[in-house]
Amino acid sequence: MKKALLGAVAAVALAASPALAGPIAAGSTLSIAGANNVSPTQITFPSAGSLLVSTGDFAGLGTCFGCVTLSSITYSPTVSSGQIFSISNAGITGTFTLDPGANAVMVGGSPGAINILGTGTATLTGYDPTQGNLSFSTQGGIPQTVTFSATVTAVPEPASLALFGLGLVALGVARRRQVARA
Repeated sequence: MKKALLGAVAAVALAASPALAGPIAAGSTLSIAGANNVSPTQITFPSAGSLLVSTGDFAGLGTCFGCVTLSSITYSPTVSSGQIFSISNAGITGTFTLDPGANAVMVGGSPGAINILGTGTATLTGYDPTQGNLSFSTQGGIPQTVTFSATVTAVPEPASLALFGLGLVALGVARRRQVARA
């Protein structure tokens, strides 16, 4: 009877605790293509881009055409902070925003062909905001690629650890009582 009661209390505690999202998994990537116009200091996008490839946690976005809103990017020789892109498909939304003060660096490029590398925060429906790296490559007027890769690893959340510890203590107490009766 006591074991059943203990099991029921544990089940209720687990069901009552909110499910936490956690960060976007390391190695989750996506690739975006879309026409763009490149000037000596800015990249603009005349129409929505397409998500071509997504892996890991981004796979839920699927492959979608015209679902990516790319923001204009101003550079000289660094890119200022701000949202680089937003993707919405099948009720899921993902974004990438460069961190304030953490300017991205323009690497090896003339205004017609550039590669921008930076760090910032990615968001994805159902996940916590996650720090990561952004790589943006383009050649003026030719479809470009944006790739995000998460750089954080999951760290156990304190409340989950406390609940797990409480469960272990309850099992220890139950076992001790059982041994004492024997």
